[in-house]
Amino acid sequence: MKNLHPILASYIPVVEGLARTFGEHCEVVLHDLTGDISSSIIAISNGHVSGRQIGSPVTNLALQALRTTKVSEEAFDLNYRNDTIKGKQIKSSSIYIKDEHGEVIGSLCINLDMTHLAMAQSFIESMMVIQDKREAEKAEENFAPTVGTLMEQMIDDCLKRTGKPIALMQKEEKIQFIHQLDEMGLFLIKGAVQYIADLLDISKFTVYNYLDKKNS
Repeated sequence: MKNLHPILASYIPVVEGLARTFGEHCEVVLHDLTGDISSSIIAISNGHVSGRQIGSPVTNLALQALRTTKVSEEAFDLNYRNDTIKGKQIKSSSIYIKDEHGEVIGSLCINLDMTHLAMAQSFIESMMVIQDKREAEKAEENFAPTVGTLMEQMIDDCLKRTGKPIALMQKEEKIQFIHQLDEMGLFLIKGAVQYIADLLDISKFTVYNYLDKKNS
């Protein structure tokens, strides 16, 4: 792998080792966050859990974490539940990898498919109460096979929050829409500015201008 940070390289055998330890229902993913995050996955085992492979992009939650100060303040995000992958029940953990200067260079993610365990628990118990539901306001994590799919998922999530289709948006609503996408980390993806410009039927310069209004 070209220009791979040696710290990240040292985690590659960990990916296979963890996956073989916990079995075929445990997906383990290594992301390189130092380069093009539109193809950040550099190692993956049991990719059938999420349908991803080497070269797939980061998730929307990872982008949001990178856009905020979360990854610099916390070393990991553990044991959060995700029910969005093809109807599966997934328990996920993300561990942020830092270099010798404390800068985030990657992440090691573990996604455990608990679907069969939940079915067994349901069979044993007459009623199964799930007490670890994620907060309603927290975004669902999307596992996209391509960066284009990831952008579409993030845009759809933002439109659901906005409650208005793009065709009916006025100028101020477009500005707010762009600001929300920025907070979600969409513009960390290469080519996202032009993609949104085309979607909103405005120029790339206008998108940058709207973003500047937020930061001014």
